[in-house]
Amino acid sequence: MRNEILVNAGPRETRVAVRESDQAVELYIERSTERGVGGGIYKGRVTRVLPGMQAAFVDIGLERAGFLYVADYRADLDDVDLEDDESNDRRRAGTAQRGITPQIQDLLEEGHEVLVQVAKEPLGTKGARITSRVSLAGRHLVLMPFVQRVGVSRRIESDRERRRLRAIVEKLRPRELGFIVRTVSHGVSEADIKADIEYLTDRWAQIQKRREELTEIPARVYEEPPLHLRVLRDLTTHETKQVIVDDADAYGEMQEFVNRFMAAPRPKIVHYKGDQPLFDAHRIEAQIEEALGVKVWLKSGGYLVINQSEALTAIDVNTGRFTGGKSRNLEETILKTNLEAVREIVHQIRLRNIGGLIILDLIDMELAANREKVYRAQLDALREDKTKVNLLKISELGLIEMTRKRTRENLVQQLCEPCPDCEGRGYIQSGRTICHKIFRELPKAAGHLIGEKFLLKAHPDVIALLEGGERESLQKVENKIGRNVMLLAVSSFHHEQFEITTTS
Repeated sequence: MRNEILVNAGPRETRVAVRESDQAVELYIERSTERGVGGGIYKGRVTRVLPGMQAAFVDIGLERAGFLYVADYRADLDDVDLEDDESNDRRRAGTAQRGITPQIQDLLEEGHEVLVQVAKEPLGTKGARITSRVSLAGRHLVLMPFVQRVGVSRRIESDRERRRLRAIVEKLRPRELGFIVRTVSHGVSEADIKADIEYLTDRWAQIQKRREELTEIPARVYEEPPLHLRVLRDLTTHETKQVIVDDADAYGEMQEFVNRFMAAPRPKIVHYKGDQPLFDAHRIEAQIEEALGVKVWLKSGGYLVINQSEALTAIDVNTGRFTGGKSRNLEETILKTNLEAVREIVHQIRLRNIGGLIILDLIDMELAANREKVYRAQLDALREDKTKVNLLKISELGLIEMTRKRTRENLVQQLCEPCPDCEGRGYIQSGRTICHKIFRELPKAAGHLIGEKFLLKAHPDVIALLEGGERESLQKVENKIGRNVMLLAVSSFHHEQFEITTTS
């Protein structure tokens, strides 16, 4: 599908919106104080080996240690110096003699130095997922510096095209470097492939030079280019109409990148100079605000409710104001709502970058044929999503289960923080609930506080209830404990906070 890319590059924050049919479908945000570490290459040191999990923690200089699974570790990809280490040779020999799958304790030990790459950025309380299988992504190719062969994406189905692409890469690549041809390379010219090989080999040469210069461990050897340049590498295709950028410096850097590393026809870079901010002019700001909400209205009058939690995301479909229009019966009304809903769900998943386990609670359909139509509609909508997705068929309960690969924080995680009132729960205890807590606490306080009067401090809303609708209940408690209770509203108190003391 034809798309357009908008780049809002500020001094402290860069935002990128990918638009299809005049609607934002993907958002990327990068702040100078929170540069992502995904794709970064590090010299690290093993801090802990965990045989029970077949993994190791590696200090790569981030706040939390990186997590290295045994399947992501290739001992033969270590530095030559490390391969010559006698203890490493003994461990590998022991593993080979036993004829079993290598165990993490046979491959690594505390203090061991490794060259690793961040495969998945830190999410929440989890550290980065790392791998020693270093790779560098280009526009059409992926460089595999330690694997001297050429692979082709399985999603390129044409045998003829696979042979053509493989032959081009074999002809142009340096013999000591391996490459994987990406799916987006289908139909591209030899000039495109050549430009990508030159770009990637140049990057790898820079990495090798810095790797030799660094003596401290842990240390970063390589970090990904800034967002406005990664856009050109990762997001532009032959379907991209233009890339619009609103910053003169970023525009100059993007033009230089295109001229140096990309073959003709190059993506069209436009410098936006309008009076209205770029994202306002294309209604992107409004779409970002909508994407942070829980409820999403459908054009028909139905709506979605999207609830994100740490473990999974639940999306509920409702008919709302939609009464069927020209539909002849209830089943047809439900089918129309579900068909519209699954297309919007895919749009919201991409826009919000929702990953992990996702459960869709559709409106129940009686006919198996209708359930199949809705499932196929979602499959078709997901074809535009480049992120890996696994989708199961609609269950008898009307649920669709799917997983979407997590590669970075979702939009809510990037732009929001837990509410200080509800502490991320999404709700707070009602004023009446707090009043009744107070009624239970007052007799306890009477048992250990000395004084004729109590002073109760609480949030103004709770005090208003105690002076109003709950006044009679408070008087009964006062009579029971034989103390008068003075009320004081404290606006700085949390809604659920209260304090009981004595006063003279």
